Amino acid sequence: MINWTMFFTLVSISIPGIVISSILLNDKRASGKRDVPIIVAIILQIVLLSIFVIIGVALINKISLNTDNVYIRSWIEAALVGIGCSITHIIIYYGLFKLFLGKAFYKIEKHRNSIGITTRILYASVVEELIFRWGIMSLLLWLTQSLFIEIISVLTSIIASSFIFTLAHYQGSSIAGKSFTLYSYIFIGNMLVGIICGWQFYVNGIFAAILVHMCFHLILYPFEAKILAKYAEQMLNFR
Repeated sequence: MINWTMFFTLVSISIPGIVISSILLNDKRASGKRDVPIIVAIILQIVLLSIFVIIGVALINKISLNTDNVYIRSWIEAALVGIGCSITHIIIYYGLFKLFLGKAFYKIEKHRNSIGITTRILYASVVEELIFRWGIMSLLLWLTQSLFIEIISVLTSIIASSFIFTLAHYQGSSIAGKSFTLYSYIFIGNMLVGIICGWQFYVNGIFAAILVHMCFHLILYPFEAKILAKYAEQMLNFR
């Protein structure tokens, strides 16, 4: 039996992000023409998200999750894990990949910054987690739990859902160019976030995965803004 309260709760928290992202996407179209009206884009996204949400709702009692902690078990744990995830990414990205990405580094920064922190918090952190963890990872857990022992099923589901999550980010990041280094960063960066969010979803609940994703963007944003401000200043001095 479908828990409709759970379904409407999860869909409802995604609506602000869907609305904001739809408006932003429309504003950024170079042609100035709408492919579809904003309201239609919003409805289509809600319908698509609802499919993934209802998959998770239907399967939550059929997979090896603690249903007493469906939403979250520990906010503190999720926040600490999110901080650790973001710091690890910052070290890898700014400490290593920045040296080899060249001009693509600034293109990535500009692209990510253009999305805006509000969209990244309300859309990327909420909607993406409901799709890739709540929907896809739950489905993978259900499909694999009868084939493997629990630890193998969990690891397989976390890695596979993270890989799908990573593939979904390649198209957007391709605006920065095409190179082995760039693709390596996209893979490592998104797999890192996906695996940690997947683990938190399994042991701590879906809101834990969402909070980890939010912390990732919130901590990264000041570094990104500082880098871009310094880059803009250098460009002005160069001229």
